[in-house]
Amino acid sequence: MSLTTPDSVRRLQRKLYIKAKEAPQYRFYLLYDKVHREDILQHAYRLSRAQRGAPGVDGESFAHIDAQGVDGWLATLRKELQTQTYRPAPVRRVMIPKPGGGERPLGIPTIRDRVVQTAAKLVLEPIFEAEFDASAYGYRPRRSAQGAVQAVHRALCDGYTEVVDADLSKYFDTIPHQELWSAKNPSQPPFPERSGRRSERGLSCGSTAC
Repeated sequence: MSLTTPDSVRRLQRKLYIKAKEAPQYRFYLLYDKVHREDILQHAYRLSRAQRGAPGVDGESFAHIDAQGVDGWLATLRKELQTQTYRPAPVRRVMIPKPGGGERPLGIPTIRDRVVQTAAKLVLEPIFEAEFDASAYGYRPRRSAQGAVQAVHRALCDGYTEVVDADLSKYFDTIPHQELWSAKNPSQPPFPERSGRRSERGLSCGSTAC
């Protein structure tokens, strides 16, 4: 199963990135139909499948989906998105031990929700990538912790010797979501109404589930 981004998806992402880069104030209002494009959902399923995650609250596994037929499963999911009858399921919550002691919650969405989340990421990521600072390395495509270490090494070679190490405890659990949502643009929602509601619901469901 190839994880290479299909040309059709790459072309869409490139167009979105260029537009966002050239016109920072431009509002993208026609994105929802891109999320349920057949090529987007197919690639989103392949990416989700490669993670080999556990089933969510519905107990459905990748093996079960493969056995019943991926094409039919994706067609049903796509129809729900097109008709706006898709609703995300609750997130299965498990506690996993932390290396330094204690536990942290891990949210496990259903596979169908993971595929939709990945599809939305494929569409939205190029837009936000255009805004990110070049010094940011976390959770970005074609960037890694190794790249951040190399950037630190270059800074040390340039004579910088002080490092500030900070970690915000339970940041996503305590951040004021409504204020964050409004700060993007107080006068307009960032997406069409139906997409905005789903995005806001996703932001509120927990860090690892989103």
